[in-house]
Amino acid sequence: MGTDIQFRVGHDEREWDALVAASPGATAFHDWSWLRMQTDLHGWRFEPLVVEHRGRAVGVFPVLLRSPRRARPADPPFPFVGPLVPEALLASTLRQFRRWQLVHRVPVVRFDFGPGVAAAGEAALVGNGSEWSADRTFVIDLVGSSPESLVAGMKRGARQALRAAGRHAVEVRPALPDEVTTLLPRVLSESYESRGVPSPYPSEIGERVARWAADRSDVYLSTALVAGEPVGVLVALGSHDVVTGWAGGTLRAHRAVNPSTVLYHDMLQWSLARGHSAVDLVGYVDLGVSRFKMSLGAVERPYVNAVSSPVPRFVRSAVARVRDRGTAADPR
Repeated sequence: MGTDIQFRVGHDEREWDALVAASPGATAFHDWSWLRMQTDLHGWRFEPLVVEHRGRAVGVFPVLLRSPRRARPADPPFPFVGPLVPEALLASTLRQFRRWQLVHRVPVVRFDFGPGVAAAGEAALVGNGSEWSADRTFVIDLVGSSPESLVAGMKRGARQALRAAGRHAVEVRPALPDEVTTLLPRVLSESYESRGVPSPYPSEIGERVARWAADRSDVYLSTALVAGEPVGVLVALGSHDVVTGWAGGTLRAHRAVNPSTVLYHDMLQWSLARGHSAVDLVGYVDLGVSRFKMSLGAVERPYVNAVSSPVPRFVRSAVARVRDRGTAADPR
């Protein structure tokens, strides 16, 4: 069946988004405008492959490479970006993709299978020569929920945090563009640096997101305030049935009054009011963050990281060692 699968480069945003929307595993991270915005921001190369089966478009395979000139895999700081095709065609799509890599001299590609297609993705990867590992995210189910049940479904500590935040004049409202521009990079930098690593997002991430989200009804930008002072922002992507709670939080200096709990609770209310079935809080991060997400009522859901390469692993490792030595010797 593998020869029945072909790839072509997509140029039509409407076709791409329609194919994404038709897939049960679609996330906001698959959307054309999101991938284009992030590609421009990071300087990546985006290969928007449309997957065809016997001449009919059946899905997409977004490929992110590190730069326009080098066929090395990008390492996006957001997950779930991977092929979206009917489950019966997934294994053959992966086999044919390895042939595409050989023809186009792309030796390594990294991609994910999000929680909606993790089981099918893992089954398709077994035995095809790809490397893969399990990861996890946290999802809050909204089906049958009400504003009252959202609070009741939280753990006691989160409910206490909401009440304490109210006593400290914490509130949330839609974000102003300049708040996203200034606060989002600060919140991201503090979050990553507290874990001993720099933020993978450029400093202009806030300005780019604010500009990208302008006039979009499916993106929710919210600001947390303490006694009227903006102290945090959150970005939620609502272009699909499951909302993607992408990034945000509050400045560490204000965390004692629990603005993050109010910020995330507000996002859940927004998602519920719009009729979404769930909210994905995107990733495990670390034990402390995972406990915070579970305190809001989230449950753990698996997803899968994968590496596709027609080149044997020992060859890739040898090439990487040579490249690393060359980089270390280059004073530039």
